[in-house]
Amino acid sequence: MKVLGIVCSPRRAGNTEILVSEALTSAKECGAEVELITIAGMSIAPCDGCESCITTKKCRLDDDMQGIYLKLLAADGFIFGTPVYFWGVTAQAKALIDRTFVLREGHRLRNKVAGVVVVARRAGTTHAFSAFRDFFDLQRMPSPDVP
Repeated sequence: MKVLGIVCSPRRAGNTEILVSEALTSAKECGAEVELITIAGMSIAPCDGCESCITTKKCRLDDDMQGIYLKLLAADGFIFGTPVYFWGVTAQAKALIDRTFVLREGHRLRNKVAGVVVVARRAGTTHAFSAFRDFFDLQRMPSPDVP
């Protein structure tokens, strides 16, 4: 089993990365092959809604998301991490979520187990968690932390 950790914080080596790394350590101790990627410093353009991916089955935007697609497809499960920014997920997390629209055709993420680590100073965790829960539901990914 391969578990991919994706840190959606614009900061490297912050609290979100620490917590996702800890979760991956537990997965590794249970026998999983793990990999951590952080999207800080990556170039991930927002989805522009062109819908060309519906017919071509690939995103026309050529950026760092192309490599992430390969990792998403190769993994059996995911641990996403985001800090709370303005009572929601980071812009980086939202861009990543939106860009997985291309994977909806054929439900290419279906049945890949997903979880999320949400890091906040005070408030906003519910909104951030909800954004990921909706993402998991739309991609048909079961989540052990969602009833």
